[in-house]
Amino acid sequence: MEKNSNKILSLWGNILKRTKRFIVPYTIAVILIIVISFFTLQKANTTYGFDETLTVYEKVRDHKTVRYTVIGDSIGRGSGAETPGARWFKILERKMQERGIRMSGEYIVQSGATAFEGLYRLSTLEKPGKSDLVFIVFGENDRKYMAANDFGIIYESLFRKAKAFYPNAEIMAITESSLSSGDFADEIEKISTHYQAAHIDMRSVFKNTGIPPEDLTRDLVHPNGRGYQLYADTIYRQLLINTKKEKEIAAIIEPFNGHLIETFRTVSSFQTKEGFIWKNGYMTSERKGSYLESEFEGNILGVKLLRSPNGGEVKVYIDGEFVTAISTWWPFHRERQLYLASSLSEGKHTVRFEVSGNKPRHNTTGSSVIRISSIIEGIAEY
Repeated sequence: MEKNSNKILSLWGNILKRTKRFIVPYTIAVILIIVISFFTLQKANTTYGFDETLTVYEKVRDHKTVRYTVIGDSIGRGSGAETPGARWFKILERKMQERGIRMSGEYIVQSGATAFEGLYRLSTLEKPGKSDLVFIVFGENDRKYMAANDFGIIYESLFRKAKAFYPNAEIMAITESSLSSGDFADEIEKISTHYQAAHIDMRSVFKNTGIPPEDLTRDLVHPNGRGYQLYADTIYRQLLINTKKEKEIAAIIEPFNGHLIETFRTVSSFQTKEGFIWKNGYMTSERKGSYLESEFEGNILGVKLLRSPNGGEVKVYIDGEFVTAISTWWPFHRERQLYLASSLSEGKHTVRFEVSGNKPRHNTTGSSVIRISSIIEGIAEY
């Protein structure tokens, strides 16, 4: 019995010795992996620009990652470029990468958008990311729908909202190369100067090349790849100049304009309707003369509706006066937030949407449909 016990103990001793030979190296290896991973992650955090104590110019100087946000229209999204890589922000990313600086972007952009739509989309953003640099690219579409002073109020409201969402970011305002209205360009310059933000006027850049506009654009409005190369080169140079000057980023100071837009409120109830039915989340009709009416109290008014390949035309009246006619055609289904009016007096107003029966020229379908979700009240701050 004692002899058997000794054999068992001897056997267990050998097993433990062998196990120990494997456990100790294995444990050391695991510890090394943990330590290496920790320092790798720390390095990754630094490399990918999570340091919010540095401005975009300090990050460019130190070759750290720069995160940017584009809030804009079709030029903001690079429409007109022959390939995705020929869009201005992708060219800019490559130029910065050549200096060892990684750039990554987020985009709040929509073809045909105005600063009103950009402001609404930014204001309703649930989880804004972090950004070192915000590009604001509007003006060309805005001039078609509003007066310059109204644009200035909306543009400044967007400017301040961007700083509220991205407090550590520089704002770079882009005056689009196709903007023909000097009054709108002046508003962009005045607001940029007021907040000491970065500003680039692409109109003079295009003009100074001496190259005909048709060679720099797809349609005399949207730049082509050659035109977007000018955008990227100009922005790149300005970033390096500002870095060398150790420029301070834009800051929130006293407003330039009065009664800026502080919040939005959507109203989906209509007090009076005729010919419209609720369908798939929208008040819908294609019958000429159908109408919706709603009361509102905001100083600025917009509408949320669906644009689609079979979209029709709707006429808009405020307090009984005709304001505009809106085409709801678009090559694909897309919900939009469209500007209607601003600088409205205090107190209650009434808006009426009436199906005109006219078919937009791009609509080649057999129907012409209006789909309205709600009105958008812009609430001003005094």
